[in-house]
Amino acid sequence: MVTADSQNAIEIRGLQKSFGSTQALTDANLIVRSGESRALLGRNGAGKSTLIAMLTGLIHPDSGSIRIMGADGEITEGPGSDSIACVYQKSTLVPELTVAENISLGAYPRKRWGGVDWRAIRRSAAEQLREWGYEGIVDRTVADLEPLEKKIVEVCRALSRGPRILLLDEPTAGLDEGGSHELFAQIDSLRKRGVTVIYVSHHLEEIFRVCDSVTILRDGRDVLTAPTSELSVSRIVNVMAGVSDAEAEAARVDSEKAKRSPGNFGDKRLTVSGAVVGSRVSDVSLTIRAGECVGLTGLDGAGHVQLAQAIAGQIPLDQGTMEHNGRRLGTGNVIETINAGVGFVPEDRHVNGYVPELSVEENATLTIVDRLRGAGGLINPARRRKRFTELSGAWAIKCDGPTQAVEELSGGNQQKVVLARALASNPDTLVLVHPTAGVDVTAKESIYESLRSLRESGRSLLIVSTDDTDLEICDRVIVMYKGAVHTELSAGYEEWELVSAIQGAEEAA
Repeated sequence: MVTADSQNAIEIRGLQKSFGSTQALTDANLIVRSGESRALLGRNGAGKSTLIAMLTGLIHPDSGSIRIMGADGEITEGPGSDSIACVYQKSTLVPELTVAENISLGAYPRKRWGGVDWRAIRRSAAEQLREWGYEGIVDRTVADLEPLEKKIVEVCRALSRGPRILLLDEPTAGLDEGGSHELFAQIDSLRKRGVTVIYVSHHLEEIFRVCDSVTILRDGRDVLTAPTSELSVSRIVNVMAGVSDAEAEAARVDSEKAKRSPGNFGDKRLTVSGAVVGSRVSDVSLTIRAGECVGLTGLDGAGHVQLAQAIAGQIPLDQGTMEHNGRRLGTGNVIETINAGVGFVPEDRHVNGYVPELSVEENATLTIVDRLRGAGGLINPARRRKRFTELSGAWAIKCDGPTQAVEELSGGNQQKVVLARALASNPDTLVLVHPTAGVDVTAKESIYESLRSLRESGRSLLIVSTDDTDLEICDRVIVMYKGAVHTELSAGYEEWELVSAIQGAEEAA
């Protein structure tokens, strides 16, 4: 039997995986020694999620090999259920159950007669939590926990089966700075116990605190593996963006590089001054003019989504003011915001974008129900049909008819219905969060064409997205970092400039 001290914990060689015509991984390699903490980095679509899914056994490669050190120290082909565990970015805890119940979920110990041994569940959970200094939460329900406490419970559950390898996918998502530092200390403790850590994060400053080494993926390939001591944020950004250090430096000092003309825009349409939203948005100000398309982006938790929600009346401002068309805009009131001329496309259409059981035309006109009422306060079907026909044409919605249930449509057409709903009230300003999320290339281009037409008609657009393609249609892009505006980029920016700004690099400012 081989020992952990002399062997690699993970050996991945030549992995390839395609989904239809999309090549997710192409000759990807990852070799990590036992007890090492390795950062797995790359831009969206680089192949990180596919690689993680293969390590956990959720999907299988088309070719290549995966060798993992098991709990007994022996090397086995393919991922082993006893040797590797993952803490995902989105919580997998059951809110209604206690901490102890969640930690043992799926593997409850049994008494001799077959019943669940609840005392053993509690005792085991308390022992694990004691190592983290959180034994006191063992009997609390998960719904009542703080974000850091939930994250610790997630890690304890992952470690409860005794794996040698722990995958952490954006582990600081939802944590404040204090919580993140405490989690880092706990990760240090795990490493001292010989646990191998694979750390996936978009927050590059965390990498230098947590990881011994870095592997960067680009276009499904591993393009760099190196110790963190030999790297810098700017070097990592350049590799992720696919430019050499010399090329990036030349671009930085070339003040004459061509930029697309920002165009001529109208009067101020939307003005945000000193906006504060909890701990997520700190003193942000911005202005959008008539006919202008502005992008707003940042890492997860940077505050861009919360700012968009506040502008749309979804959540209130704690401080600051907003004006639309020269008039004060209230906060935290969706109906008032719609009536003031602001339309909104939410982040996830499946959560709050449409009502699955309603028809296409009912969903597309939800924001203007009061405007469709006729005599007696009832909705006028002819008036609704007329407005839906206009919206359907504007967004090129493909359906069997106005009465078809929206849940029967393709993802792209469902998204177009959500976009139509935002436009139904004939707003002067549209706030769109991830407007092309979960749609195919053809639907994307159709949506972009409609957005360009809206801009040309004089409407103002605020596109909130982490998709580079969404941002390419913008006249300028505002990058937020840790709740504040970090950089503003004019159209025609270089890719490395956007990547650097998103990471909070000073040279991008």
